[in-house]
Amino acid sequence: MTKLKQPNGSERAELAKLNKVYQKLQNVISQWQKERGQHWAKNLIPNRMYPYFSLSSIPEEPILELMERLLEESKWHGSAEELHSLWSRYLFEQRLEDSELFSRFTLAVQGVLGLARRCLSEDLLLAAGNETGQVCPICGQEAGLALLVPPVGKRVLHCTSCGHEWPGKRVGCIHCGSEEASEQTYLKNEDFPGVEIVVCQTCGGSFKEVDLRERKVEDLVWENIRTLPLNYAVDKWLYEQTERRVH
Repeated sequence: MTKLKQPNGSERAELAKLNKVYQKLQNVISQWQKERGQHWAKNLIPNRMYPYFSLSSIPEEPILELMERLLEESKWHGSAEELHSLWSRYLFEQRLEDSELFSRFTLAVQGVLGLARRCLSEDLLLAAGNETGQVCPICGQEAGLALLVPPVGKRVLHCTSCGHEWPGKRVGCIHCGSEEASEQTYLKNEDFPGVEIVVCQTCGGSFKEVDLRERKVEDLVWENIRTLPLNYAVDKWLYEQTERRVH
């Protein structure tokens, strides 16, 4: 087990500010889902095969409608045409230069996919819950988090895009599937009990694993954001490892 460096005071202050914004935007999403959920449910038709709702198959109208609400109090005041163009870029490039717009598009996607998932029949949800692949059977996105659930620490994969959870292998990389223990490095920080980042030497990827036996988490999307200092610390750790090998 390798310990990561502590987050500094500015990182903690930034997270506190971010939490206020996040909670406010989540309230906007919840209100939109209550007001417009029934209307859009008729237009969220699942695919016949997994994933039921890929980003490319969901209609853009609810995304843009929710996005407009999320931007009401922001500094961005572009046109509907500009918003459509930005969505196309987000969809195909998975990135935007403007971090505020990128984060709000991500929340809009989560809001619509979460609504879409709730529209699925119990039979389809049950079938998706039995899948054990590395991508979400609901929306096709990679798992955002690995969870160890009580009482015995069974591993469950959690999609931070739509909220779906499905069984995962108890050990190994959730990205490439490697189960070689010597290729997995576990990193943690005492400021974030119950959370580790696993670095896979096989594929070069990393992911967070949250032990729900150690801490109760109500909002896993926020947990992923709250622990961003771990991401930065891992980047620094990987850089230092590379420098040591070079020298």
